[in-house]
Amino acid sequence: MKQPVRVFAIGLLTAGIIMLATYLLFKGDTKTVEGISEKELISLVKDKGYHVLSNSEYVALSVNDNPEKAAKTPPNENTSTTTQNDQSAKTTEQEDAAKKQDSNHTEKAEKENTKEENQEQKKEQAKESPEKEEGPKTYTLHIKEGMASSEISSLLEENKLIKDASEFSDYLEENDYSQRVQIGKYKLNTDMGPYQIAEAITK
Repeated sequence: MKQPVRVFAIGLLTAGIIMLATYLLFKGDTKTVEGISEKELISLVKDKGYHVLSNSEYVALSVNDNPEKAAKTPPNENTSTTTQNDQSAKTTEQEDAAKKQDSNHTEKAEKENTKEENQEQKKEQAKESPEKEEGPKTYTLHIKEGMASSEISSLLEENKLIKDASEFSDYLEENDYSQRVQIGKYKLNTDMGPYQIAEAITK
């Protein structure tokens, strides 16, 4: 226990020393602006290739599309154009909201139509296929010695007792049924779910 703590402490000490050395070596590169007038500071910044803007110029540039026009217009005109831009933005937002509502209404109507069509198709299929009205299909599953759960699942899928053999195999594995499968014959039907089938073949 002492050794990891020592290694951690040595790491912290090393990091602190490196940070101190870096601070002391590069401390002289920074310049403070104390004692420099505003005009001198602006000229220094411009010499470095930057642009200096007043608050009103910055606002005008950020609001208007044409920066030259914005710089020339007085503050009162800037505020009126700002309110006009805000109003036009609000109207476009309102128009977008109305369009979204219209599209939502049409989507809902289309969904309702497709639901009605699907229901009609299901009714027609139910009329055409009398097999479904007969009742559940039964199947006698014969489990032999040495059969894997994947084999049992594929037999059940072939006889349409389950939809997917791999999902049923996973179900047996996850719920610890695969180790408890018993040899014998089992009467199963299509109304049984995975739990009922698993319980039947593990008794």
